[in-house]
Amino acid sequence: MEDEKCVDDHIPPLEGNKVLRAHIPSNEPLKVSDEDSHLLDSMGNVKSYKRRWYVLMVFSYAALLQAGVWNTFGPIAQSAKAVFGWTDANIGMLNNWTNIVYIIFMFPVAWLLDVKGLRISMLLCAALMVFLTAIRCITSEAVPATWLINISAIVNGVVGTVPFGGPALLSATWFPTKQRATATAVSTVFSYLGLSVGFIIGPHLVPQPEEPSLNMTDILHMNSSSRGNSTAFCLTPANLSEVRSGIMRLMYTECAACVLLLLLVVVYFPAKPPSPPSLTASMERTSYLQGLKGLFTHKRFLVILVAFSVPTGVFLVFGAVLDVVLDGIGITQYHAGWMGFYTTTGGCVAALLMSRISDLCLRRMKMLLLVLFILATAATAWFVMLRLSFIPFSMVSLYLSCILMGVFIIGSLPLFYELGCEASYPIAEGVTVGVLTIANNLTGVIFLSVLQIPRIGVLWMNWCILGSVAAAVPLLLFFTENYTRTDIDTQEITVPEPEKGGSALINTNKKLG
Repeated sequence: MEDEKCVDDHIPPLEGNKVLRAHIPSNEPLKVSDEDSHLLDSMGNVKSYKRRWYVLMVFSYAALLQAGVWNTFGPIAQSAKAVFGWTDANIGMLNNWTNIVYIIFMFPVAWLLDVKGLRISMLLCAALMVFLTAIRCITSEAVPATWLINISAIVNGVVGTVPFGGPALLSATWFPTKQRATATAVSTVFSYLGLSVGFIIGPHLVPQPEEPSLNMTDILHMNSSSRGNSTAFCLTPANLSEVRSGIMRLMYTECAACVLLLLLVVVYFPAKPPSPPSLTASMERTSYLQGLKGLFTHKRFLVILVAFSVPTGVFLVFGAVLDVVLDGIGITQYHAGWMGFYTTTGGCVAALLMSRISDLCLRRMKMLLLVLFILATAATAWFVMLRLSFIPFSMVSLYLSCILMGVFIIGSLPLFYELGCEASYPIAEGVTVGVLTIANNLTGVIFLSVLQIPRIGVLWMNWCILGSVAAAVPLLLFFTENYTRTDIDTQEITVPEPEKGGSALINTNKKLG
């Protein structure tokens, strides 16, 4: 694949925060035969490669599949209840298994990402995805299928550590400074596109079970009821068989998509490029254990940690059980699925747009996040008032408020990842994003665990999502931003020349391909 040369300044490998040193410029071409070697060769060339887009797309495809598998049963909750005899607590626990296991395995996988690299991590991810989707294809009988589906949810928690913990590491390893936030956004966005696909593919392949006729009195009773489960289904044997077959079609489809991922990774997915795309990509990071300890004593990072994990963690699982949240007001899984699709798709578009703006207008992430969360608070308040009937209900208003929530909250995710990496530099990106996503998943675990409380109902979810989003605004207001990593990569740095005692100018603000 043809390479794309960007900067031909020659610098040696850089370590930690030591003084930057440069070799005398040379016109000799770079020759690298082993992509598992150090990023900088003896000539110290800084380049970006066209193949970075292929690597990004394969990684993003893995993120899409992992999130789609995680969101398999939420959009078809009513059908799953009818076929497997599940309750809302069972649906919530499937999502919760993934979050719990993610928290346990993120620390060792963060080490794997930073020490062994992206290729080994992606091979593990793809192989496990084939396994977990394959075991769900074995049977549709209620008892064994329930066990197998729960096991697959547990394995998916291990899988999720790579696509959720790796975006900032991949962008720092493969992309130049003014494309980093955009690259992080792309791989992050595909996780949420996976949720969108789940909202559409599931209800499309799995038919809605036949429900008993409801009058307005029944609907109002359900809306005010404290029971957690939905109305019972009246299924004929023919309808039950049709719903069961639809669920198995969904299982086969997801398994085939994961087999394709494994093939793509095996054929070509290098750990790193022959030469780095930026100066900081060639610099050694703080060791894993020191970096991990440093994050939990870093006050500015902890502010970002809370501002990110609380609203996004709640919103992620809120969207996964949207069918459960809206079932009490007579919204079918079909409408809930399309609402979830538009919500996550709108958020993905916003994330790409905000990240591109951030790349073009460096050092403005805090301002962008503040604007997003002020608007997100207003949209969430609108949704909650509609859901609880404080204002006149309409389907159009419900759709719009839910979509705007996704636009503003999901649109913030890549900015949080990049701002967290800037705040914690020179701690490794894999460790930093790993800790951010662990906190995000821990929030989701707490949220979904509340569903296990008998007769808890679903109305509390609305207040929880509103409070969590609003809490991010004051945290961001008091956060003090700085951009050490960006400063190194974009400023002209004058360094001593090792042989002649003069100075060499390293201009890292050149246009990158």
